[in-house]
This record gives sequence, structure tokens and C-alpha cells, in this order.
Amino acid sequence: MTDTATTCRLCGSKNLKALFTAKGFPVAQCQNCSFAQVTRAPDAAELEAIYNEAYFGHNKYRDLRTLAVENARRLKLMQRYVPAGARALEAGCGSGFFLEAAANTYQMYGFDLSAVGIEQARERNPAIAKRIQQGTLENLPLFDGSAFDVICLWDTIEHVWQPLEALRGLFARLKPGGYLLFSTPDIGAPTARLLGTRWAFMTPPEHLSFLNRQSTRYLVETALGHRIVFQASWGKQVNLGFLLYKVRRVLPALMPAALLRPFERPPLAKLALYVPTADIQYVVIQKTGN
Repeated sequence: MTDTATTCRLCGSKNLKALFTAKGFPVAQCQNCSFAQVTRAPDAAELEAIYNEAYFGHNKYRDLRTLAVENARRLKLMQRYVPAGARALEAGCGSGFFLEAAANTYQMYGFDLSAVGIEQARERNPAIAKRIQQGTLENLPLFDGSAFDVICLWDTIEHVWQPLEALRGLFARLKPGGYLLFSTPDIGAPTARLLGTRWAFMTPPEHLSFLNRQSTRYLVETALGHRIVFQASWGKQVNLGFLLYKVRRVLPALMPAALLRPFERPPLAKLALYVPTADIQYVVIQKTGN
């Protein structure tokens, strides 16, 4: 374990205001750029306990219909800005579901930190298996060919300790005028502010970095010097079993594991609904300069 940080990882300010402690991890918000951050870095053992085979075997990754709805919305957003046939990279591709959804439209590449996730992604996308590599946002894998036309990070940047450095590295792999798209929990949403430590996305050390609209603009426009062309906060189509799983992550005493088991099997495993929480921020950024 490391000592608690006292400097904002986004803007360098020392003006951090403690918000609360979630799952044993202190969370503070910068009063300069509004970036909220876990201030104790997890160690390797804590991360290994999260990103194991069970992480990719949960309901979230088994409910194909719910995933298809979400990935169709993401693909539609990408298609608004990026023409078909473009060279596209998904950072944090997990088990490869979005790669599969977009492969008929774009030349897809992907990487993820999890060996289990990469194995599943390659099995799901055999035609592009060689384009799917293991790596991290801090240590990007090398891909053959030119820079990318578009890079996407779906529900990924919140897992990263240094989001500024991670995005800086990705923009270096992006063509001038290209687009970077990401989704991430919006800690400025009314739902997040109301629930605090009980917010479904407040799950350190899984989630370490929390953006709101103000800190997103600081990150993109001030720190990186690029242009936001789209920014909105939406809800999400979720599998009911996964929703209950997230409730258990926040309130384990009120949601025994036995209550989740019926939702892991048909017919309850197929139940899904749209949750209009407006606490997932979608951002489209156009790269300026070289």
C-alpha cells in the first residue's frame, strides 16, 4: 500500500477536499479542476483480486442481449463522426463484445490488461485475433500499421490511476483530426451526489478516477489541448441480475449472495431494463494538431 496522495493527479493542485472513504479507500475531489480521485493506490494483490476470471464470467458479460443494446448505442455514436472502414482501436476491450459488434463496420483492433479477457476476445473474434493484444493504458501494445482514425474506451478510464497520462498516450496513436470516444461514470450526476459511497460506480479499487463534466473539460481542453465535440450523460440498459450484483457490491448486508443465484439462470437471467440514472458520461473528442 502507498501513502495517501495529497496532490491532484490531473492538475497538480494540492487543494484536495476529502469526500469520504469507500471500501477502505479515501476519495477526495480537487477544488481546482473538480477531478475526484481515490488517493491511495491499490497494490498488485488488490488488483489481482478484481481482474481475474470471475470478473469476466459475471452476468454483465453473459447477457448478450443487454450487451448488444449498449454496444449498438456506442457504435451508433461512433458512426456519427467516423466513416465506415476506418482503422479503430478499442482500449480496454474486455471480452471483445464491442469488437464483435463493430468489426463489420471498422478495421478493429483491441487490447486489455487481462489475459483472461484477451483469450475470450480472441475466441469471440477469430478473424481479427492477431489484432487483439494484452497491454495497459500505461504500457500500450504495439500494433502494425499507421495511426488510428478513432480510439474508443468504454467504461475504462475510471479504472486508471493516471487518466491524463493514459489519454496522452492514446492521442499519440491517433491521426490528426481523428476522434477519441469514451464513456465513464459521471460523479457530478444527481444520482452520484445523492448516493455518495453507495453509488453503484463507487467501487474502489476497481474504479480509481471519477470525472464530471467540469473535470472532463479540464482534462480534454486545458490539459490535452483537444476539442470536445459531444458530451452527454445517459442511463444504461442493464441486466437485472447485474444490477442486483452492483447493489450487493454497495450494500452486501442487504443483498445476500443467495438472492442473486436465480438471476444467473433462465428465465430470470434474461431480464433487463433501461435505468435512466443519467450518470454515465459519453464524450467525443477530436484531436487538434499533430
